[in-house]
Amino acid sequence: MAELIRPKWDISVTIQKGKQAVSLTTSYEVALQPRLQPDELPQFQTNLDELEKRRSGQSEQLTNQKSKTLGQDEVMASLHQTVISIRDLVKSAHPTGEVAKAFGVGEKITKSVSSVIAASNMVQTAYAENTAWSNQAGLIEADITEITELQTALVATDDVQEASKFTRKAATMDKNTLQRAVEDEITRLSAVGIRVFEKADPEIAKLFEDLIPN
Repeated sequence: MAELIRPKWDISVTIQKGKQAVSLTTSYEVALQPRLQPDELPQFQTNLDELEKRRSGQSEQLTNQKSKTLGQDEVMASLHQTVISIRDLVKSAHPTGEVAKAFGVGEKITKSVSSVIAASNMVQTAYAENTAWSNQAGLIEADITEITELQTALVATDDVQEASKFTRKAATMDKNTLQRAVEDEITRLSAVGIRVFEKADPEIAKLFEDLIPN
């Protein structure tokens, strides 16, 4: 039988120390970042917020991920179509092989954020490197501005969707498991902070040491 995961500290202490950990890691994020995973701090903040909601008896507020995905899909489809139409315009102007390759003419774009972003980046770079030729072909600065705006919107909706995944992950955890996840991350951040500052600035290292309750 699997051992039950139990919190190490009182929930009020966990939340208090969690908020202190957020404050410290925000203040010294630049120094800590090389030792942290890309999503580590957002996940920690999400888990901490969810734990505090449960302690106060608030209802779980799950993000409507389906609607966020639809929003993302619409922006992605618009950016995809814009890139394709620009490639068609470039192709119709009989470009050299080098220019065609720079714009990604003939290359497949998959239905993923990373693929569409990569394709739009190619167009922006190719335009910047071949502006005179592009203008003669009928491609103008307004087209690039449109791509930039759509790309910004796509990245924003992607960030929202990822945040909704974090919220769902936290919300589906058993309360004890969630609290223990917060406590374990506080312990980890404490250890990382001590390692980073123990020689460079012992006073800051002491602040990270104090994240662990006596």
